[in-house]
Amino acid sequence: MRKPLAVAILCGGLGACAAPMAGPPYGYVGYAPVPTAHRDTLETARRACNKAYPARVGNYVAHADCVNEAVERYAVQHSRHPDLVRLQEQVRSQLSARIDQGSLSVRDGERQMQEADRAITAAQRERDAARQDAADQHIARVQAMLNE
Repeated sequence: MRKPLAVAILCGGLGACAAPMAGPPYGYVGYAPVPTAHRDTLETARRACNKAYPARVGNYVAHADCVNEAVERYAVQHSRHPDLVRLQEQVRSQLSARIDQGSLSVRDGERQMQEADRAITAAQRERDAARQDAADQHIARVQAMLNE
C-alpha cells in the first residue's frame, strides 16, 4: 500500500507542470493565468500521460516526456517566465531518468522535485518583484540539482 501511494505522489510531483506545487493555484504558469480552455486541455493531457504511463519504475522517463510535451503545447506560451517552466521540465526529466535507472529512489525523487518546484516558484516571485539577483540564487539551486 505504501509503495503505490509513494509512486502516485511522485507522479503528481513529477507531473506538476502548470505550476509548481508550492506556487500559485493550479492553472497559473509564471503567475500569468492560463486560459480555461488551455488549462482544461493541459489537465486532460496530463491525465492521458498518467493513463499511458502508470506510476512504476521504467515508466518515469516516458511519463516525464509526455508531461513535458503537454506543458510545451499548452502552458509555456502563457507563462511569464517560460525559461523557468523549461528548467522545471529539465529537472522532471532528469529525476525521472535517475528513478528509472535505479540510481534514485521514488521518495528521494519526489523530495527533490518538490525542492525544485519551491525554488522555481521563489525565482518567479523574485523576478516579478524585480529582484533578479535573488531570483538568480534560486535558479542556481535548481541548476545545481541538474549537475548532481
